[in-house]
Amino acid sequence: MELCFASTYDPLDVRAWSGTVHFMAKAFRDQGVGLDVVAPLLRNRLLFRKALNRMRSMAMPGTFLPAERTLSMARRFAEQIGDRFRRGNGTVVFSPGSIPVALLDPSIPHAFFADATFAGLLDEYPELEGYDEAAIAEGHELEEQALKGSSRVFYTSQWAARSAVERYGADPSRIRVLPFGPNLGRLPDRDEVMRAVERRGMDRCELLFVGVTWERKGGPFAAEVAGLLNDRGIPTRLTVVGCTPPAPWSEHVQVVPFIAKDTVEGQQRLIRMMLDAHFLIMPSRAECFGIVYAEASAMGLPSLARDTGGVAEAVHDGANGRLFSAEATPVQYADAVEELLRDREAYRALAERSRLEHETRLNWPATVRAMREELMALH
Repeated sequence: MELCFASTYDPLDVRAWSGTVHFMAKAFRDQGVGLDVVAPLLRNRLLFRKALNRMRSMAMPGTFLPAERTLSMARRFAEQIGDRFRRGNGTVVFSPGSIPVALLDPSIPHAFFADATFAGLLDEYPELEGYDEAAIAEGHELEEQALKGSSRVFYTSQWAARSAVERYGADPSRIRVLPFGPNLGRLPDRDEVMRAVERRGMDRCELLFVGVTWERKGGPFAAEVAGLLNDRGIPTRLTVVGCTPPAPWSEHVQVVPFIAKDTVEGQQRLIRMMLDAHFLIMPSRAECFGIVYAEASAMGLPSLARDTGGVAEAVHDGANGRLFSAEATPVQYADAVEELLRDREAYRALAERSRLEHETRLNWPATVRAMREELMALH
């Protein structure tokens, strides 16, 4: 089959949406699906609107305008996609995101893949309160229209799927839940991963934190867990990748402000750090899914995560890490780490199950295979 692949992101850009569109498109092509790419949609206009947004935020801190989630932009997206579909060879329109297809002609079969509804985003991310009432109203209208007109809707979690049904009245029979895979170009095989697991000594603890937003991703909480472990006599280092915590930070925190994931060298460095760590600790306060959990699973690296948003779809408690309630304390995280470090066989089994989660579920080929079968039924 051939898809009319429509996105505001460039599939060639490994940085766009943390690499999600790039690796999704690659997985489709690897499985023999032709892509008639319509992307990036209205790039210049979007850049202009984002510039206006930044200017408004500077003039009125705490407020901003949506760049693409507007009726006017959605109409332009729909026109551009519809014209291309009618001239191209694609049999179904597919979009990584709801807005490009929100106002698309319903006679054109189309589907989208997302990690949250607009209502879910508003609930999960307090910073979106900067939208004014008109922008919020338009956002809800577009989400409802996208769900009403799409023949299939793919979400990364039951959390997002429930929001679509409960908040927008979406038809559950059209919704499928499929996870994101790791956005890394070269993944080690099982033998390499398990050799790395065997090298992880149990007399110390390497915690890895990967995120660009220190507060939202739960950085202070992670640092507190590391401090508790050190206080208990377990030499622990927290390596922070992707951001710089407010100074001063304690001696057990190591900071790597930036790794270029769009380079081979950068990806290899991140992979080595994941292979060398004992746990990924990402107790995010807000998260729609968390691609880094899928990446950690590929490395046999158990995750320590907070049950918020769609994280429960990425981290299955006892399978590829520990999923803690939103009310869990740093002491409970430290207890779980200490228990596993004192039982090498239990830790090794959890690391092996983490890799198995990657091989069976948290990978792009499996997700795209399931989407391809669903999309083929639409034409």
